[in-house]
Amino acid sequence: MGGIGTLARLGLNLALQSEAQRRANRRLRKEEKDRRREIVARLERERQRSAEELRRRLAAERARAGAAGVASGASFDAVLRGLERQSRSRLAETEGRLAADLEAVDELFRRRRRRNLLARSERLLGLGRDLFSRGRASRRSLLG
Repeated sequence: MGGIGTLARLGLNLALQSEAQRRANRRLRKEEKDRRREIVARLERERQRSAEELRRRLAAERARAGAAGVASGASFDAVLRGLERQSRSRLAETEGRLAADLEAVDELFRRRRRRNLLARSERLLGLGRDLFSRGRASRRSLLG
């Protein structure tokens, strides 16, 4: 009967560990999703800030050019295009940094999932070893 009890404990331990693993995986997925959402929100805020800054700079440049009496012409258009190009360049740099942040989040959570899987495998092996060693220790020879 001892073998059945040992198997029952092993089954219970496996079920408990499986449930703990599922909870840990759900937590990891939620944390990863939250971090990704935060990075995407930061990108959207940066885009809005960049667009607003560009509008202010263009308005200021138009006002300055209008006060100087040169609010039109090729050189004025070149200045405005230069401001727009500069704004796009800064935004592209920011998007690149945030894309790198997303890749870093991917890698971080990939490593954490691997580490959790390895830890679970080691726990399961430990349970198997314990069961095997107990089974061998409790066996008695029928010959005496």
